[in-house]
Amino acid sequence: MSERITRAVIRRAQPGDAATIARVEVDSWRAAYLGLIPASDLNALSTQAREAIWRRILSHGAATGTRAWTLHAEDAALGFASAGPTRDDDEPLDVGELYTLYLLPAAWGRGLGAALLDTAQSDLARRRHRTMTIWVLEGNTRARRFYELSGFTRDGARRPARVGAGSLPEVRYRRAL
Repeated sequence: MSERITRAVIRRAQPGDAATIARVEVDSWRAAYLGLIPASDLNALSTQAREAIWRRILSHGAATGTRAWTLHAEDAALGFASAGPTRDDDEPLDVGELYTLYLLPAAWGRGLGAALLDTAQSDLARRRHRTMTIWVLEGNTRARRFYELSGFTRDGARRPARVGAGSLPEVRYRRAL
């Protein structure tokens, strides 16, 4: 395991952070999903396309209830997370959802994911959500272990996630806030 980072700064993301978030997301996907997602799909990921998506998300987050945060340490952006109201039709309005949590591979195992998760959980609780959910690719054992160690449990929900040219199963986790 890598050395823990003790001085990280987490702040609300702004539209100007879109390029940084896109870079972290693409780099993280390419490392985390290698072996789960075809390499051709991972290589086709575009930081420019993701930047445009994140710019839109960050510009319109107030309207949708989406909030995002960036994590900076060692003079660099190392990760981000986003959360908001559940997007699942089968959930009550007091359920919040962690939409994304990604770190650069060099930052894995250093306690930074837990810091981002705590930030998102605290924000959802302040907004009166009582439960938090997260969808995780079923084959992503690293992420599933992280969420399980953070107190999340599988709730039995499963769905296909469109990934590249195909789809992979996702499972839903939840925990009380």
